[in-house]
Amino acid sequence: MTEIRRLSAGDAAAAAEIEKACFSCPWSEATLAAELSNPMNDFFGAFDDGNGILCGYIGGQTVAKETDIFNIGVLPACRRKGLGKALAERFIAEVRPKTDVIFLEVRSSNLPAINLYEKMGFVFCGLRKNYYTNPTENALLMRLAFDGTQEYEDE
Repeated sequence: MTEIRRLSAGDAAAAAEIEKACFSCPWSEATLAAELSNPMNDFFGAFDDGNGILCGYIGGQTVAKETDIFNIGVLPACRRKGLGKALAERFIAEVRPKTDVIFLEVRSSNLPAINLYEKMGFVFCGLRKNYYTNPTENALLMRLAFDGTQEYEDE
């Protein structure tokens, strides 16, 4: 079993370890602590019930009824167990009352994540060329709108 709960600044060190294991340009512990302390942000973590270790996390920010997911990361040893989906579902449920749309970026080569996001209702809405480094790669922009629209209209 896994417990999903809201993260605090005290979880920054564990989240930084996930960053190092998952991302080529990880956020530092100090950056995570600052983001975890920001009241505009929502962060949730998946903890292993057996040992209390943080196995994965998701974080994002809502401003003016739009939410941006910063990161979703799951330790390699904990993948393919539904943690990414469970984290995303919890995040969406928590931010839904205060947002109209959720955006995220994903490496164009990250097919497992893209497939998950599409199954959850996210749709492609843009491309950021050479957005990622180590290696250089495009970012696909995806959105989940709660008004039933599929097309993105940039205002």
